[in-house]
Amino acid sequence: MTRVPTFAVVGVPNAGKSTLINRLSGTRVTVVHETPGVTRDRKVVETDWAGHAVKLIDTGGFDISDQSILGGDIRTQVKAALAEADAALFLVDGRAGPLPGDYEIADVLRRAKIPTVLVANKVDDPRHEAALVAFFELGLGAPLAVSALHGTGSGDLLDELVALASRLAEQRGDTGPDDEDDRTAEIAVAIVGRPNAGKSSLLNALVGEERVIVGATAGTTRDAIDTTLAWHGHEFRFVDTAGMRKAAKVSGVEYYSYLRSLATLDRAQVAVVVVDATVGLGELDLQIVGEAMRRNCATVLAVNKSDLVMPDLTEMGGIAARKLRQRPQALAVSAVNGRGLGHVLQLVADLQSRYTAHVPTGALNRVLTTITDARTMPGKGRKKLKLYYISQFQTAPPRFAISINDRDLVTREFGFYVENRLREALSFEGVPLIIDFKER
Repeated sequence: MTRVPTFAVVGVPNAGKSTLINRLSGTRVTVVHETPGVTRDRKVVETDWAGHAVKLIDTGGFDISDQSILGGDIRTQVKAALAEADAALFLVDGRAGPLPGDYEIADVLRRAKIPTVLVANKVDDPRHEAALVAFFELGLGAPLAVSALHGTGSGDLLDELVALASRLAEQRGDTGPDDEDDRTAEIAVAIVGRPNAGKSSLLNALVGEERVIVGATAGTTRDAIDTTLAWHGHEFRFVDTAGMRKAAKVSGVEYYSYLRSLATLDRAQVAVVVVDATVGLGELDLQIVGEAMRRNCATVLAVNKSDLVMPDLTEMGGIAARKLRQRPQALAVSAVNGRGLGHVLQLVADLQSRYTAHVPTGALNRVLTTITDARTMPGKGRKKLKLYYISQFQTAPPRFAISINDRDLVTREFGFYVENRLREALSFEGVPLIIDFKER
């Protein structure tokens, strides 16, 4: 079977790695800003060129002069990306010439003994290509000139990557393309929450490795980082996101990170909302759950740092039931000692199963009968609302149609009542439900 070849994109800060990946993939999946050091964790982006799939790992700027803890963590993430990649795409600033950091990275690549494509970025004018001979000093061959900003040379670069990928595949003895039908469907899970709630720590604890950088400073994570995990027959794709604050309170890089977090919810089926046990369940946490609900995600509250403070789950569950339509379940977890991690994975799998479930029509109508028998129907004057029939016509999320006599008789309060009764009877706690009242 052919596996998708992976290239680690490395370079000094502000060489244009994220911009190049966005250009090659035809997306805006990585955060780009003129401030150096925006990218910190490693992020995998898949692209396709001439029928060949290629994975690109975006990494933080490798800066040997940065002796801070964060700088050291970024260098560790870069080396981890090289360890899992088939080859490296080494990006240098074609206008600045070889920098001290470029020589350091070249030394790291030679020690890693990994095939490398040297790329000189920011070469917007062909007349500047003559100056690229200086990069031969790095000992990695002739650089390929590109402009990530304007797209110049991107096609030639993709041709080079595909050709190298083919040579690597021949060396491995790959025989043919993957059979998509043999793959287990992944559960897309967004890990969201307020800044410094422990989202990255929780993700690292779930996957069992330092996949994303963790720091005591709020806002360490800036991009949405995909990580896959196989557990008890389930395939999860977890996405760690930047901490979410009110949109009015974020700006600059943090604003773009906030938009990435919202976009992550759009492509997720389940949202794990991480709550800080030392802070409690606050209005910001409820607003984040609300954002996930508006994007039709199933939700669960993972109350982290329970090794420091054991949360009152009964109280939190009561608050969630009163203020959140989905009524998500609250679980006590700890990224430090591993408490509750298995429960989180099992609940996520259960939520995804219910999220994609189709309820038999007979079972639905038996529930509808209990709803109509349990209370007086709303009405106007002598005319009362009548519920005739219910059926499900969509999954992911579940969507139901109830046949009635008059839509004007359906009050907001009664609509919530029907939703709550369906949720209780069919075990849809934490799952978004859409109910359409249709006149007969």
